[in-house]
Amino acid sequence: MTETTKNYLLLHLVVVIFGFTGILGKLITIDAEQLVFWRAGIGGLVIMVWLALRGEITAKSPSTLLKMAGVGLIVAAHWITFFASIKASTVSVALVMFATAPMFVGIIEPIVFRRNIDPRELVISTIVLAGVGTIFSLDTDYQEGMILGIISAFLAATFATLNGVLVKQYDASNISMIELLSASIGTGIILIFSGEFNSEMIYLSSTNWLWITLLAVVATSFAFIVSTHVMKVLTPFTTAIAINLEPIYTIVIALIIFGEEEVMGPNFYLGASLIIGAVIINTIIKKK
Repeated sequence: MTETTKNYLLLHLVVVIFGFTGILGKLITIDAEQLVFWRAGIGGLVIMVWLALRGEITAKSPSTLLKMAGVGLIVAAHWITFFASIKASTVSVALVMFATAPMFVGIIEPIVFRRNIDPRELVISTIVLAGVGTIFSLDTDYQEGMILGIISAFLAATFATLNGVLVKQYDASNISMIELLSASIGTGIILIFSGEFNSEMIYLSSTNWLWITLLAVVATSFAFIVSTHVMKVLTPFTTAIAINLEPIYTIVIALIIFGEEEVMGPNFYLGASLIIGAVIINTIIKKK
């Protein structure tokens, strides 16, 4: 097996692991804010230990730390709305709405990097909106989850674009460590002021702790570390195409695990096909 083939298989393993984020989010029975507190905190600490063992933790100026911490708060808001979307609807609905993130990137990126909007992105965005409209107008039972999912996608596009600025100056691993720890601290403050930071957050069932540990260590820290390594070998195009397949993997896994709970009407799959297809086409167009 060649190095490229091995890394390609690793990439798809990481995408499947990322796909389990939604599955675990449904299995864990605590509130979205509490879930994000533990996921970000444990995930950030694991990456910090990994970097410390490798001697790769680098000093940052106060202004840089504030920038990264600010993005970390956006990450926290993204995860909170994502998991809330799952709890208000289904894993499939949340993932398909999350797939609209590239549409928002097409809007936010030109503002941040001060470039003209690509007309092709407008066409892709129109197709994505048509897909969202198809689902939203016909699947009324899940509209709350859809709205939360779209907000989550917008927040994901925002922090991804801002990270695009940060990674040009700083190491991606250090950025992720600070952002995750900041996300946990920020969420913890919200929980304290809302009166939800209590002993019940610690004395969880063994099943909840198992799922939280898998989410934080495997689906966050491990997946990030492996994906960072893989992206050094594979082309950005190959990586982007694989990542765009995440909703498909997740929908299939959710159907296998949860059965009829995740079975949607034909209009959902029509809208989902428009959204996911548009995102993949967008990736291919930008390669040319």
